[in-house]
Amino acid sequence: MRVVPAAELGTAKLLEVFNAGFSDYLVPLQLDEATLRTHLRENDISLDRSPVALADEPAAFALLGVRGDDAWIGGMATVPAQRRNGLARQMLDAAIESARGAGCSAVWLEVVDRNAAAVALYRARGFARVRDLTVWSLSAPARAGAVTREVGGREAGAWIAAHREEREPWQRADGTLARLREAGAALRGLVLERSGDVVGAAVYRDATTVSVFQLAAADDEAADALLCAAANGRDLHVTNAPDDGRVSRVLARRGAKAIAGQHEMRLDLRS
Repeated sequence: MRVVPAAELGTAKLLEVFNAGFSDYLVPLQLDEATLRTHLRENDISLDRSPVALADEPAAFALLGVRGDDAWIGGMATVPAQRRNGLARQMLDAAIESARGAGCSAVWLEVVDRNAAAVALYRARGFARVRDLTVWSLSAPARAGAVTREVGGREAGAWIAAHREEREPWQRADGTLARLREAGAALRGLVLERSGDVVGAAVYRDATTVSVFQLAAADDEAADALLCAAANGRDLHVTNAPDDGRVSRVLARRGAKAIAGQHEMRLDLRS
């Protein structure tokens, strides 16, 4: 078994090992080539820095995203036939060393909270749990009474950047939104005003199911109004909202479905 950069595989072969590794995952995850390319682009995955264990065929991998001082593991798995051979530990160690080589000071990841084996591996390698996150789905909420105003996604994002109460997880961070815009995604914005002052803003993507990427608000009432206005009678999706944050609290009160719970974990490379 040798370790090579994922860049040596090509997208088709990487997709094959990705889907094999996640074929029996706790949360169903199977991609097509277009979706994989989107994941790599939006999340700044560096294939040159992402290790793959290779025998006759790829057996395990860890995808590594890099943004400034931070690295992020955007998928790590072993194909079923090669499990219990220590490859997960080997891929994690290789990804950590790759992050060090890129000059990063921290490595971040999210892991499904029910995946006890993976959580134990990360803890053994020095990762600490930062917070818990939930993937939410809300079916066609009725609009709240407050009136929102549509603005550009950048304008809404600027207000959020100045007023957010918590750091955005990797897949909803400013860097991800920048990559979405570069790819031509039409990100929309909403603001809510009271007495002429903005008290909340949201950035979202309008589709059959509306995806809210970022939201900040002065209170729960404002957050609720923004979420319902963005949905506009359609289903709503929010990825990795912090459990102790305003968005999760509002969605839980609305009866939203928790699709998956995750631990966000971090390894400090400076210690």
